[in-house]
Amino acid sequence: METALHAPRSLDYTPAYVLAGGGNPIAGFETGSATLRALYKPGSSKAEAAGYAIVSGFDEVLQEAISVSAPLSIVNRPQQPDHDAEWWRRWLAAVRDFTMAICDAYWIAPSGTSYIDADALQLRMAASVVEAMRWAACDRFSPDDALWDRLASVFARSADAESSVVGGDVRGVGAQYLRAIAYYSGNLDQLELETAIALMHVIDRLLPFLELSRKKTAALQYQVVPGKQSMPMRSATEQQAGAWYFSAVAADEVLARFQSELERGAVPTALGALPLAVALDAVLTLRRYWGDEPPVRRRRRYSQDAKIEVARGLEDCVAVVDGGAPKLPRHWQALDFSQSGLHIWADRDPKRAWPDIGELLGIHFVDGVGWQLGVVRRLRMWPSSADLGVELVARRPSLVELDDGRAPVKGILCDEIRKGEAVRVVVPSQVEFTSGNVALRHGSSAHSLCRLDVERVERDYRICTFQVL
Repeated sequence: METALHAPRSLDYTPAYVLAGGGNPIAGFETGSATLRALYKPGSSKAEAAGYAIVSGFDEVLQEAISVSAPLSIVNRPQQPDHDAEWWRRWLAAVRDFTMAICDAYWIAPSGTSYIDADALQLRMAASVVEAMRWAACDRFSPDDALWDRLASVFARSADAESSVVGGDVRGVGAQYLRAIAYYSGNLDQLELETAIALMHVIDRLLPFLELSRKKTAALQYQVVPGKQSMPMRSATEQQAGAWYFSAVAADEVLARFQSELERGAVPTALGALPLAVALDAVLTLRRYWGDEPPVRRRRRYSQDAKIEVARGLEDCVAVVDGGAPKLPRHWQALDFSQSGLHIWADRDPKRAWPDIGELLGIHFVDGVGWQLGVVRRLRMWPSSADLGVELVARRPSLVELDDGRAPVKGILCDEIRKGEAVRVVVPSQVEFTSGNVALRHGSSAHSLCRLDVERVERDYRICTFQVL
């Protein structure tokens, strides 16, 4: 008699099983990407044999695979394992590559090999572009002109292109174009992963209240001209031939209600299981970008073409402020500056990894004197370079020692010491001052400080604020 132990086993090679990765979603997404890349190559007989069947199979389980493994979700689910920041960076890179592999496969698969209705196939192709766009943006990659051109080409062939208004409440290619513009307007590449995911969930819920119109009004903020200017840009002052204009006026009314509920401590039913603080952050971000007066630069920028040396991370910043040298110096370029920050162009890095938002940088102008301290506030990546927006937190940083009665701690002083004024000090992230009063030694001088409640905590450092007594 055949027992269960010796019974024949069937191997599960379905897309859902592959993406599960045996409990490791990163491995699942990487395997899915490798499978699609191997099958779908231009002119390949494998692509002709696979047609749209394989890529559609992976596409159909994509959202579920992302939802169950993402750091947060709009639906209730089991508690996620505790992963560190590096694991989530690898997860995001794997999701980005997998969604791009799906998108590329749809474009490579030979036409006429689909069992899917033509309109449904066009909708899937459009949706695959939007998925690739949004996860690339979450991973700090720059907008891809080729992807926007793909989306515009599908839109131009659709019935929606003949309309005068495209609403997000009607399922179709036009709604996908609208969704892509909405994600673009939310500046996903400037947000932390959890906030970016929450913001995308909020946009998805608001899609019925968004529209693309051929008629320009004062409230419209972005425009596209399919076939000519596929990527969104700020609306010009005059009506442009062939242009479509993005409007979020009705959505802002819904966002105002969401904000009111969240500020009362209740997550709106439409936002499901999103954590309250993250949901509120996403709602406020969208209201800021979709408001009548979107964010503008507050300080004038001045063009510059200067070579700079850069130190990355707290340890190297302490070393250079103390007169030493960074372990791995970077030689980049400052393109412009303002009173509060720098625009930096990075074309190579010894670690082959660009600084992330929130990272601490030491900056030295090659033709100048001393080091400045900055924090990365904006990052946009290309295959071999990166564009950084850096907030300057100290123009003349100096090394100090802080003591709250336990072991002294080295820190970087960001401000001049003046009695009664506040000063900021950068210390390792694990350092917490238990006493309200802290002694500061700066060279040969000593000062008494009172710890304030204002702090900014990042990955490897925190910026503490004290009042000089």
